[in-house]
This record gives sequence, structure tokens and C-alpha cells, in this order.
Amino acid sequence: MRGELVAAFVLMGLVTYLPRCLPLVGLSRVRLPRLLEEALRYVGIAVMAALVAPDLAATWGQPPWGLGPRLAAALPAAGVALATRNMALTVVVGVAAYALLLRGLAG
Repeated sequence: MRGELVAAFVLMGLVTYLPRCLPLVGLSRVRLPRLLEEALRYVGIAVMAALVAPDLAATWGQPPWGLGPRLAAALPAAGVALATRNMALTVVVGVAAYALLLRGLAG
């Protein structure tokens, strides 16, 4: 039984590792066209926006100001992000604004 368990772990590791590793190894020496490189720069932010936007819009129409607490807290966080480019400060401001909004709306 122990050998089967070890083999299962090794196979699961290969199934997880190979699909991530092979494109990196295979494409590391390939030079992509400049236009494709430019377009790929925006993939990360597009994925993040696609993950965050539905959550921000989930409370649309609720107080405060009809924005909902999530979107209302995202506004000062976005302002800090644009002004400072500091991720840690942006997270702190966003969490603090959300907590203050929830506390203010609850009581």
C-alpha cells in the first residue's frame, strides 16, 4: 500500500508540474513578435479585473451612495494605488475603508 501511495504522489506531482514547466522551458528560447509581447503585458491585469469586478458589483445599489460597501471601499484604495504605486498601503487602505464602511452601515 505504501508504494502505491508514493507512486500516486509522484504521478500527481508530475501531472501538476509538467504542464507548468514545459511551456517555460520550450518557449524560453523563442522570441515572440513585438506586438504579441506588448499584448501579453496586459494579461495579468485583465485576469485580476475579471476576478475582482463581479465581487465589487455584487453589492451594487446598496448603501453607501448606491455603490455598495465593496465598491465604495475600492475607490479610496484605487486612489492610493494610483497616487503611490504601493501595494501594501493600497491593501491597508482598502481593508480599513471596508471595515469602516461596514461598521458605519451596521450601527
